[in-house]
Amino acid sequence: MKLKFWLLGIIVLLTFGAVFYLLRWQRLHSPITEETRQRALSGVETNVDWAPLVREKDGFLMMLVPAGCFEMGTSEAQLQVAEASCKAYFGNSECRQDFSIEQPSFTACLAEPYWIDRTEVTNAQYGSDSRVDSRFPRKDPDWPREAVTWEMAAEFCEQRGGRLPTEAEWEFAARGPDATIYPFGDDYDIQRVTLRKISPPLVGEHPEGASWVGAQDMSGGVAEWVLDWFGPYSSAQVSDPEGPDEGQLRIAKGGGWFAHAAYQVRSAIREPYNVEYASSSVGFRCALDFESP
Repeated sequence: MKLKFWLLGIIVLLTFGAVFYLLRWQRLHSPITEETRQRALSGVETNVDWAPLVREKDGFLMMLVPAGCFEMGTSEAQLQVAEASCKAYFGNSECRQDFSIEQPSFTACLAEPYWIDRTEVTNAQYGSDSRVDSRFPRKDPDWPREAVTWEMAAEFCEQRGGRLPTEAEWEFAARGPDATIYPFGDDYDIQRVTLRKISPPLVGEHPEGASWVGAQDMSGGVAEWVLDWFGPYSSAQVSDPEGPDEGQLRIAKGGGWFAHAAYQVRSAIREPYNVEYASSSVGFRCALDFESP
């Protein structure tokens, strides 16, 4: 009798597991509804107007980002918050962060929806590459892939049929129309970010820190390469900004696991690096055009 109950229990568990897997597969692979498609195309005006939507594309979970406008960069009010954090971190010393490269803030509009990876690209997803060695002898498969140059990151995204997100796309996916300071809002919460670590964290370690579109690890984790050349901001409203046509430096966004203060993991922070730069605190995620299969 006990054996029969044991076998019945195993069958029930397997049945529930199969149903759960089937429902999850359907959710991740089913076409988006026409209503959602039209809402994404028409754009949103506030963060709460959008419910996160995830789909699996060639083995990568990606979040849909609707069209919309937001205040890109750091406003005067947000500058005061950032400077206060920086001065608190350095104590009596002078704050060393150059906030001027985040100003003036300006209205950036994304005319078309797009997909963005839910997390940074992991070691397991990236695979082996001997061009740049990891800074760590042991690389966890679920760590974000670090120690990649801008060219390596861009090449990987292109092989997927995508690209690196523009700086505006990355920042909009993190902040939304509300232009919050952090992906999770304007109030800093150390429980929602990954920093003050001794090595890269696992991706998705703090799902409660996800942005308004459901993108995770956009604050801390690893900083992320974006498409743009580095250049100054303009105060004029811009549609689909992509930065200068050429330059010497590319941009990384979002701060990294080695950060120690709130101002270092804001969505507006931008760090210019040489394209050959490779660091244990810099990785990337990819974007796809909305109509990509």
